[in-house]
Amino acid sequence: MMTRILFLCFHVVMLCNTVNNVLACPLPDVRNKARHFYREGVAFRKSGREEQARKCFIAAIRADSSFTAAYSELGDIYFGKRLYADALICCRKAQQLGADSMSLRIGTSFYYLQQYENAVEALQQAREEEPRNRAVPYLLAQIYAQRGNYRESIHYYLEDLQLDSMHTNAWYGLGMMWFNTADCHNAIVSFEKAAALGYPQDAGFWLNMGVTWLQLQQADKGIHCLRKAQQLRPDDEEILFNLAHACYNKGYYNEAVIHWEKILHLQPTNGFTMFMLGKSYIGAGEQAKGETLCDKALTMGVVEKTINGNNNICHSVER
Repeated sequence: MMTRILFLCFHVVMLCNTVNNVLACPLPDVRNKARHFYREGVAFRKSGREEQARKCFIAAIRADSSFTAAYSELGDIYFGKRLYADALICCRKAQQLGADSMSLRIGTSFYYLQQYENAVEALQQAREEEPRNRAVPYLLAQIYAQRGNYRESIHYYLEDLQLDSMHTNAWYGLGMMWFNTADCHNAIVSFEKAAALGYPQDAGFWLNMGVTWLQLQQADKGIHCLRKAQQLRPDDEEILFNLAHACYNKGYYNEAVIHWEKILHLQPTNGFTMFMLGKSYIGAGEQAKGETLCDKALTMGVVEKTINGNNNICHSVER
């Protein structure tokens, strides 16, 4: 009798284990249904029908909540649509289910959500997962730059360039970080390398080059670059201001007059600009006109010590 009871108990335990295993895993027809939706989603993505693909991947996940590949594909779609919060949820779920190399996408999503500490943590993991992928150190360099940690940013830009020495954006970003750490010589080297590799020589590029040359006391080179920047963005006040001040300091008073006048036209109540225009007229030989402007500027509340203390004004490099 005891033997029969023990046998019955053993049978019940085995049956319970079997039921639990069945409940823990999707039934075969459920798995097949999920795979069907997944294959349809992949086909839709290949044909460029992203919205239909999204719906299919959601259906696959509803059929099988542990369908790793469906989470990964869905996260990729959300990321492409710049829905970074949704992308993050899907990619983290895929990673939890065992998907490989998800940390870069997770870190990038955190970056765009401005959750920089979480982004750095995920990207450090991505460095281990994808040690040859330059996108990882490049994004780390940008994060540290935005947080004002320029030395750490330089470290990751250099790591990026070790992986791809032709990465133009990394050379340019490195140049900006060298500038922000007062290493203008290396900044020029990096900017010129970026240009040689095809980085767009737009107004921002020439402004940054010009400002850096001015910091190196290479006034003519700086003015040359700032003139190019001004040709591309004629009414840019930052370019005009740096160019006007550089011309004044170099003794190119007639050109300085032109630029200060343009700034004053854009900022008619700027007493400092009016004062510098007056000083430029005086330098150009028009004493009376210059003194009149200087006197008028002083009545506008211009603080003389501010004027006298701005002989080497140079704005920071654009980032």
